[in-house]
Amino acid sequence: MNPWPLSIAFPLTLAGAVALMLAFDAVSALFARRTGFPYRNLWPFQFLCYVVIGFIAMLTLLDLRLVEAVGAITGFIEATAGWTITWRIGPGRVPDATPSRIAITIAAMTAFAFGLAIIGAILFNFTAGLLARSAMH
Repeated sequence: MNPWPLSIAFPLTLAGAVALMLAFDAVSALFARRTGFPYRNLWPFQFLCYVVIGFIAMLTLLDLRLVEAVGAITGFIEATAGWTITWRIGPGRVPDATPSRIAITIAAMTAFAFGLAIIGAILFNFTAGLLARSAMH
């Protein structure tokens, strides 16, 4: 049983996930621009954020289907609005960006976010199971 009504928990979880990823995009783009660090090398941190999002979404929503939705929607928004942010800051500019390449990138990022959120949900379930078993002993 979830202590939050779903009508509150889902939009808050989604808004938090989107805010996290858009902030990540802005901060990482500024970091890359100021330090000269290759922006494309920050992807492990981006992927880790999606695992954390899945973990927290499972904690708040307790429903894998909703976690999947949070991951996919957040990935889609990051791949569109987040890419726009990084494009404006500088490191997100892609020299040969065609509509088909952009569409493929958006679809791929949405799929990665979906899958990584599931991994986070699985880690939550594993952690919750360990804690429940340790409480019994």
